[in-house]
Amino acid sequence: MIRVLLASFLISLSSFAFGNDDQDTLKVRKPSLKEDLKSGKFDFHFRSYMMSTVNAGDVIDYATLAAGAGIGYTSPEWNGLQVRFNGFFTYQVFENNIRIADPVTGGGNRYEILLYDMNDVANTNKLDRLEELYLAYRKDRVKFVLGRQKIITPLLNDQDNRMRPNVFQGLSVTYSGLKLKTTAMWINQVTIRGTVDWYRIDDSFGVYSFGRNPFGEPSNYKGNIRSKGIGLLGLQYHDKGLTTQFWNYTAENVFNMSFGQAEYTINLPKSTRLYFGLQGFHQFAISDGGNPNNQLTYILPGEKASGIGVKIGMFKGNHNLSFNYLGINDKGRFLFPREWGREQLFASMPRERYEGAGDMSAYVLKYDLVTSVDGLFAQFGAGLVNHSGMTSFTTNKYGIPSYYHFTGMLEYRFRDYFEGLNFQFLAVNKTAQNSNGLTDNLRINRVDMWNLNFIVDYKF
Repeated sequence: MIRVLLASFLISLSSFAFGNDDQDTLKVRKPSLKEDLKSGKFDFHFRSYMMSTVNAGDVIDYATLAAGAGIGYTSPEWNGLQVRFNGFFTYQVFENNIRIADPVTGGGNRYEILLYDMNDVANTNKLDRLEELYLAYRKDRVKFVLGRQKIITPLLNDQDNRMRPNVFQGLSVTYSGLKLKTTAMWINQVTIRGTVDWYRIDDSFGVYSFGRNPFGEPSNYKGNIRSKGIGLLGLQYHDKGLTTQFWNYTAENVFNMSFGQAEYTINLPKSTRLYFGLQGFHQFAISDGGNPNNQLTYILPGEKASGIGVKIGMFKGNHNLSFNYLGINDKGRFLFPREWGREQLFASMPRERYEGAGDMSAYVLKYDLVTSVDGLFAQFGAGLVNHSGMTSFTTNKYGIPSYYHFTGMLEYRFRDYFEGLNFQFLAVNKTAQNSNGLTDNLRINRVDMWNLNFIVDYKF
């Protein structure tokens, strides 16, 4: 794929630089290849991330500070052709406990290690990777992109809430109309947040923690799934306060997932808006779910998880308040590899996901505030998450207890001379609804804990 991309890039440059001039009269000087390349756009990104997890009881706590920078380049368009590449490096400034097992439970670090390379925990300063590298062609409203590129959809996305995001390799085709946008893509490789390697799609199953199978045994699908890639199809429509989207994800030989969402906004007097949202998903296995051996497969053929989400909210002036709900049926577990993205559901909150859950419900209040301080924004959330029993592995893949979830975030966006510089502080608390009988093994890095984050971002 990369050789083909580089060859295409060189051919496109050659055809542009040495094309014939049909003018028989006085030649008009054309810009050189060097001058055209210089007219492209360079971008720069610096990021530092301090994270700490404080667990209740005698289990250990964690802390680390990571820093890094990257540079990218986007060429000008030549007859619709364009290229882009970017790379980023990360290094560890300091850490506390993130690479050792907890002496009480034997458990490892969950959150902080994903700032680095979870597959090479000894690596603290050789954390660099080439990320985007693609050749694009645009004709009217249609755009083709071949190579390594970022994708943002409700389930498959960059999940850019650590040092580096997911990036996907493949071919995408996008049509951007006035009201309708359609996207189609075939993906054959991915580089995953918290790693520096590129993975074939079948190898990407099980890079993260993989919980237990419905029989209560440790999941054993890592390295045992057969899939050629991911097919993606999306439709997005917007008109007069109505926004709808539909996405279908097909992991060849493993599963099919459909996702739909509709939102409607009503404008009222005095800078007030009411909004409503409805979303849902349905999943089923393809063939044997990745492996004919049900002890090694990703999803059992009989699992058919469905979920529904509802959102009701109001904007008024600088305030935004919403109530959000998510319910998942008991016909299976909602399974979408965490390696491919973070689900963007109405009830989603930082530092937890609903992937792996069935027979569950979540009720979440969210409040956003544009403060009186120019550039300062605040967000708060409070959630009640009801899981099925911790040993009901047919509907609770990771054995997560029911919990209360609280978040608070402050973000300051600089203006004028320091435009592009952002500070963000995020605090997350998760508390078990019933701590009676909860062992430290079931509590560590899951509930009865705080997760604290301070992020500095600078982009231009």
